[in-house]
Amino acid sequence: MCGIFGYIGKGDASQIIVNGLKRLEYRGYDSWGVAVVDVNSRSDNKIKIIKKVGAIGDLNELTFLPKSNIGLGHTRWATHGGVTTTNAHPHYASDNSFVLAQNGIVENYQDLKKDLITKGHLFKSQTDTEVIVRLIEEKRKTLHDLRKSARAAFLELKGRNTIILMASSGEQVIAVRNGSPLVIGVGDGEYFFASDTLSFADKTDQAIFINDHEMGEYFKNEIKLYDVDTDKTLPVKVSKLDHDDVTIEKEGFKHFMLKEIVEQKYTIREAIQYSEAELKPLLDAIGKARNVYTIGAGTANYAASQIAYFLRKFANIRAIELKSYEVDSFEKLFSAKDLVIAVSQSGETADTIEAVEIAKKQGCKVASIVNMVGSTLTRISDYPYFSRSGPEICVASTKAFTAQISWGLLVAKSFVGNYQEARNLISDLTTKLEKYFDDDLFKHVKQLTKKIVNNEHFFVLGRGQNYYIALEAALKIKEISYKHFEGFAAGELKHGVIALIEKGTPVFIIASNDSDKDNMLAATAEVKSRGAYVIGIGQENNELFDDFIATIDTKGIDSLTNVIPFQLLSYYLALELDRNPDKPRNLAKSVTVK
Repeated sequence: MCGIFGYIGKGDASQIIVNGLKRLEYRGYDSWGVAVVDVNSRSDNKIKIIKKVGAIGDLNELTFLPKSNIGLGHTRWATHGGVTTTNAHPHYASDNSFVLAQNGIVENYQDLKKDLITKGHLFKSQTDTEVIVRLIEEKRKTLHDLRKSARAAFLELKGRNTIILMASSGEQVIAVRNGSPLVIGVGDGEYFFASDTLSFADKTDQAIFINDHEMGEYFKNEIKLYDVDTDKTLPVKVSKLDHDDVTIEKEGFKHFMLKEIVEQKYTIREAIQYSEAELKPLLDAIGKARNVYTIGAGTANYAASQIAYFLRKFANIRAIELKSYEVDSFEKLFSAKDLVIAVSQSGETADTIEAVEIAKKQGCKVASIVNMVGSTLTRISDYPYFSRSGPEICVASTKAFTAQISWGLLVAKSFVGNYQEARNLISDLTTKLEKYFDDDLFKHVKQLTKKIVNNEHFFVLGRGQNYYIALEAALKIKEISYKHFEGFAAGELKHGVIALIEKGTPVFIIASNDSDKDNMLAATAEVKSRGAYVIGIGQENNELFDDFIATIDTKGIDSLTNVIPFQLLSYYLALELDRNPDKPRNLAKSVTVK
């Protein structure tokens, strides 16, 4: 959610910044802006800005901007104030001496704004971001130094915020982090201030990671780091990045979502490329733990829940799934005897990071499975692991979800000595997936989409290994099609859910060839007798099904791939309804505010 990209170097700043912002599009945004310093200008306003509502277009939109070697850009996901060019970032200082962009939310912005207004400051936008700009200006009246003023202002902000500002001198960029991610890419005579490493991965594999309450400053060809609380200088550590995949192309697919769905035939296999030696520290920690808590939010929560299921089912581990934004009641229950496994695609999910911080304060060890190299969650984990799915550009997660639950299955099986069995099962699964994605499958799902597109209410039932898959399936279709789609445990049917079924209601039944199949078919008969239009998902068709989408036979681990038909269904429903599957409304990929 929101993206920062600043550049200082030898190249054309505006073009490099727009390309960087395009690589941040996956985070979600509704408007964007780019500012550069016109070093040849003699006017008081050396900083030139272009701001737009909507998607980033081609580089021709930058013709208004002068060529420059320094600038900053931002993609905004609106929180305070509507989606307008005025509210888009960056925001000017009153005297045009600097511009500023922000990721996060200033929780005390109303109190700060009231105080600043009494001191004579004027506001042009509805944003909380402009409060930071005016607060820096107020501090500058007495401190007379931009960096020190930015620090003093930042210390008064409440909430998780990251800011970047650029001086009109063309010699200074300042960035401060608290919560929202910040990293500085280090190239050959150039620097990239950004929200993640992916945004500059095509330019350099060297980076400086900024921690919370740290400030990075570029001033006259030098990078310095400061502790915001003490203002003491910090050592600058440059890390080498291991980029598995820096390509962001659709590669012939109409949308990133479809490309990423199909890529699962490779990414599931990549997720389990861990040796027994690499897993051993985590397995030892699981063995010592009194409780294992798995946490996440959104799709990552369902991945975390599925991992907990695997740990219980295959490893007899006391594994408890928690929603990361609902851990407060567990705070006093966490202890040094517990292990937390945190799941996130970006590794920057604010709710999950806060939950981990709560657990760590109680002494918990922390493992994580994320899809972003160098992310915050990775760096605060005792046992960090990567899902190795490559860039996932579509806002709604597909390949990262299946990669993470595949990794969870590998961990669970390995704990009881079945590492090679798990590797073989998952490898066999991916071999079958390579043949699964064919024209017949796509055609079938398209036809089903046309049959049900005019319905407003849909239900999916799952049980056992497919319960959390049903929940994720429902979320995926809600995210992309904006249809009301609910997932339920099949066992809940007679306890109230069946009241929702009426004639013609589409009900999806996930019926794997496992011990729960008979119960699932019984549930099918119950909803069908109430007039439901029943769509079966599984390995075998049944006379109770009005329609059926076959999935591959995985010898007991069907949950790894049973979500795929729903991913395809959500994609084709979006197309049928003229939605953009890559950028669903109101959603952001990396939710860095609570």
